[in-house]
Amino acid sequence: MKDSKITKKHHPTGSFARRILAISILLLVIPLFLQSLFLYKQEYDQKLSDVEGDLKLLANERAHLIDETIQMDWDFLEAEQGKFEGGRDVKRLYIQRIPLPQNVSNRFVMVSRNRDAILAGVAESSTSALVIAIPLTGIARDLPRAYPVRISLVDNKGRSLWENRKFSDSSDLLTATDPIGETKLSVQLQVEKSRIQGLHIQSYYFRFATLVFFVGVFGGGAVYFFTRRIGKPLKDLCRTMERVSGGAAHARYTPDRMGFEINALGLQFNETLDSLLHHAQEAERERLIRERLAGELRIGHEIQASLLPLHIPGLPGVDIAAGYFASKEVNGDFYDLFRLEDGQILIAMCDTAGKGISACLFSLGLRSILRSLASVGSDLSELVRKANDLYLIDAHESSMFSTVWLGLYNPATQKLAYCSQGHPPAVLLRGSRIEELWTPGIALGAQKVDLIETKEVTLKPGDLLVMYTDGIIEAHDPDNELFGKERLYELIQRKKNATSQQIADRIIEDVHLFSQGAPQHDDITLLVFRIIS
Repeated sequence: MKDSKITKKHHPTGSFARRILAISILLLVIPLFLQSLFLYKQEYDQKLSDVEGDLKLLANERAHLIDETIQMDWDFLEAEQGKFEGGRDVKRLYIQRIPLPQNVSNRFVMVSRNRDAILAGVAESSTSALVIAIPLTGIARDLPRAYPVRISLVDNKGRSLWENRKFSDSSDLLTATDPIGETKLSVQLQVEKSRIQGLHIQSYYFRFATLVFFVGVFGGGAVYFFTRRIGKPLKDLCRTMERVSGGAAHARYTPDRMGFEINALGLQFNETLDSLLHHAQEAERERLIRERLAGELRIGHEIQASLLPLHIPGLPGVDIAAGYFASKEVNGDFYDLFRLEDGQILIAMCDTAGKGISACLFSLGLRSILRSLASVGSDLSELVRKANDLYLIDAHESSMFSTVWLGLYNPATQKLAYCSQGHPPAVLLRGSRIEELWTPGIALGAQKVDLIETKEVTLKPGDLLVMYTDGIIEAHDPDNELFGKERLYELIQRKKNATSQQIADRIIEDVHLFSQGAPQHDDITLLVFRIIS
């Protein structure tokens, strides 16, 4: 595989220490000067290393402290969330209610420059959230005082969202960054190297002055020549990097015969740049794929929305309500209420197998078939048989099928003819007794059927009829326990005196409470009929 190819490593062909020793022997007139510079560089590098280590420890400590605070605030907000329904005051616990920001999860973190604080928040509803402000001034306390330390919060793209001080754009900085737990933020500590160098260089002033006076004149020229020559490959590498940063992605470092370790670094830079360009191309292809999938999902949701009737037809003496909640995936659930010319109402509750746009399109076609056939005949058995024959023409090749519960209700006689083709039975609550309105039958589109069995029931005042798809009874909690028929039937009996819309809303609400945030992969669809008179 191309990506698994082992990259050839480039190793330096000489030792920097040996070359410095050779120069020291060659330039006998400047041994003390070189020794002083070597000691200064060694101690300065050690100082930078110590400061960098301190910054890393301090960044880790601040990030851990902020993460613990955010986690506690999240847990506290979720524990107190239900206590503030009805608009009760939340300020007594330092909790604030704000509009829910866009594109955030149930738990989120924001940096507010106006409040000079981190806002740890939990979604309270689809439009509001509860937040606790964590003052940013607290994370800037007890910083080292020997040199100015800039502490800032950065996002996952490296952009600064808050900082306690400004540094010059040209400053050379020591940086330590540590991510904050589950958030997309990081704590970043920075120190100007010039400040550390200023503190360190004072002890070398006198030694440097004497060495320059005694040996600078004799050895300065030779040192200048050698450092210029040895530094040339590094300058070439820097110029190559500048060209790349300016947009010349084709620029590459050319090895120099005096480059040694710089050559190895330059060749590694060339390989890294080639790898980055390759990954950038892969990322662009993935972005285009994601955009195409997002467009298809949007179209699917638009088709799915078009399946549902815009208005529920009113019937004298009948209270009708519908409930619908779409899952994140595109499905083929739909319900329909279609008034025939003779005054009867065609009732349909359908669940098409599969996901995606294809399921929506098959559901749309089936709805059109049912409406067309119902417009020319009112025999339910014949209607279903013909609908299956027409639907089977397209569904057979793609192995698609749809479970359907169909009913023809006559408002004048209050009689309901019905059949169930592989669909969960409708629930009829009469008094305190539950009846399941169901007939044996297979899903439409599965195979050709010559005889469709139907039944008929006369509805009476006070009767409650509930039709639904399996997205209700197959909803599950985080432990994969199903909502089930028993919970649904118990809920219908408890709410039997409520209005149809109240019952529909309560069923959807109870399913959401039961699932406790577990992702659901099927739509929740139901119709509720109550015979008033």
